[in-house]
Amino acid sequence: MNIQVKKLYQELQDDLSFYQEMGAATVNRLSGALISARSIMIRLKVLVMTEGFANDEAEISFFKSQKPLFVAEQIYLTEYATLFLGKPSASEGQAEAYYADELKRLQTFFNRFGFLYQCYQLEAKDLDTVLFLRNAGPSGMVLPETPDADPMFSTNGDHLWAKFIAYEHLQSWLEDELRQLRNGGGEGRQATGEGGIRGGVGGQLQLPPGALKWTGETINLVEIAYGIWVTGQVNNGNVSITEIMEYLEMVFRVKVGKPHRRWQSLTRRKRLGSFRYVDEIKLALVKRMEEELEV
Repeated sequence: MNIQVKKLYQELQDDLSFYQEMGAATVNRLSGALISARSIMIRLKVLVMTEGFANDEAEISFFKSQKPLFVAEQIYLTEYATLFLGKPSASEGQAEAYYADELKRLQTFFNRFGFLYQCYQLEAKDLDTVLFLRNAGPSGMVLPETPDADPMFSTNGDHLWAKFIAYEHLQSWLEDELRQLRNGGGEGRQATGEGGIRGGVGGQLQLPPGALKWTGETINLVEIAYGIWVTGQVNNGNVSITEIMEYLEMVFRVKVGKPHRRWQSLTRRKRLGSFRYVDEIKLALVKRMEEELEV
């Protein structure tokens, strides 16, 4: 089931990217993204009901590390839509005060669940059986209300973990907007809605002047991205190929394109070797090692 969950999450990321890139008004983009996120969430629920879990460890992993990623996107989109529609349209001073109040609200939430937030940050496992098993029973801890009360698709802690994820990224976005306002940068990404759909998970990376630039073939970077993804090197494997690709694009200041389309390009190269760059890396490393041993 783990592979199917990853495919659903990748589909969600592709849909969110699509809505961010389309030229429609921000409200329409947010609405479309929310509909897509909810639709995929229904399919995720059906998958869990149908397949189940092999053991408690698999169940804990899903409700602690996988389901919260899906829910966090919905929470972030809803929160962003609320911020976008409620933002004062008068002066930058009012917008600054508005964002500052929202940051205080988020910090109040983190403080309210301070102990559990620390467990989340440290990836502690002490309470896993209490927070992430469906048959755990009442936890005896103060927890926020869970919208999805279905006992077969919810645990004591999965919705709270999703809120932590969404609120952290919303906090980062708000701080970035405030910095731009205070530095005379106007309304930053708010005016066009950029960051509202994809900002939840990916965020915005600020690169220093003169940062590294990818000068090789972009298909080689695609091989690296897929290698990182399929071997689970980032976030314990709980990340999509779209997120990895977008991060590498920002770091190396290059446009790679849609991951699934570039993957098709790789698979069509079978006769010449689908992963020529990976093979080239291996040969180059072996050659360097042999040369050093000869010295």
